[in-house]
Amino acid sequence: MLFNPSTSSRFSLRLLGILLWSLLLALALRGQERAKPTTATMVWSAQTSGSLARFSAIFFTDRERGWIVGSNSTVLTTEDGGKTWRRVTLGSHELLRDVFFLDPQRGFALGEYSLFNRLDNNLPKERAFLLATANGGLSWDAAPFAQPEIKAEDPKRYKGEGLLRLIFVDDRTGWACGEAGLILATKNGGQSWQVQRSPVRKLLYDVAAVDDKQAWIVGAGGVILRTVDGGQNWNEQESGTTETLRAVHFIDARRGWAVGAGGVILATTNGGNRWRVQSSDTEEALNAVVFTSAMEGWAAGDHATLLHTLDGGATWEQVALKTRANLTRLFFIAPDCGWVVGTNGAVFKCQPGDLPRPAISNPEQ
Repeated sequence: MLFNPSTSSRFSLRLLGILLWSLLLALALRGQERAKPTTATMVWSAQTSGSLARFSAIFFTDRERGWIVGSNSTVLTTEDGGKTWRRVTLGSHELLRDVFFLDPQRGFALGEYSLFNRLDNNLPKERAFLLATANGGLSWDAAPFAQPEIKAEDPKRYKGEGLLRLIFVDDRTGWACGEAGLILATKNGGQSWQVQRSPVRKLLYDVAAVDDKQAWIVGAGGVILRTVDGGQNWNEQESGTTETLRAVHFIDARRGWAVGAGGVILATTNGGNRWRVQSSDTEEALNAVVFTSAMEGWAAGDHATLLHTLDGGATWEQVALKTRANLTRLFFIAPDCGWVVGTNGAVFKCQPGDLPRPAISNPEQ
């Protein structure tokens, strides 16, 4: 004889099943909620540089090892992420404008002679100079931009104009840019440099590159130049502004940003064929820009101006720093680890804090 439970018994069993299913669902959802990724709030904290120099540039090869250069031949180095900075003595008093390392041992520092120390011979007075190190910056040697056997009247010779920025995209390919539309390129890791033809004669402030073929340069009057053939041809792009552009950064061949005087911020999603103005809500000059992804970026400028975006620049928010320094350069070794430097020896490090913030997706554009 088969057992046939009553209607009330069947209802009780069904209710018990529903309760058990609800409990299991709640536990599963709670587990998923705990597993949701969160992005920690980024906190900027001051570091002690031990210097009052005007810092021009900063570069790290990993989270621990980095270098800062600036006025009065200042070279600082750290091996603990900036907790302690140590000065390297160069024995001169020149302005160092930029620094770039190919690896923890091999690096370059770009400088400019003061008026009283420029070369005075039959060739035009050279203003810019290049230093090289092969031992992590413990010692630096001169690495001339021009070969002495090239005649001064040769149009392909570097004639001594000032240079502001330097970048390498690999161990061999690099660019430098500066006064009067000057563009120099190297294909042998900085051993020699060649002048590349520029369509403008304006002051060029910064250069960005994504590979050995594609690069961008920005400068005075809102000028933006682009090459897609390694610099054989540089073409001017329409920026839509006459403000001086002081920095440019690309995360790939399509997406890039440029910043400059008057708080101007420009963005492109097609390699610069079209640039759009973004609202910065500041009129301070912006000197640096870095994006760690298509969505998150930072811009820095005069009077301690520091801006942050989590939506690709659609909106920018001010970040307060305990300084009045003009901020000159940003560098991020990873999305959660970066630095900004400025005048009066200012150095601030960016790293995760304790407060969570919502994770920001990065959809394909």
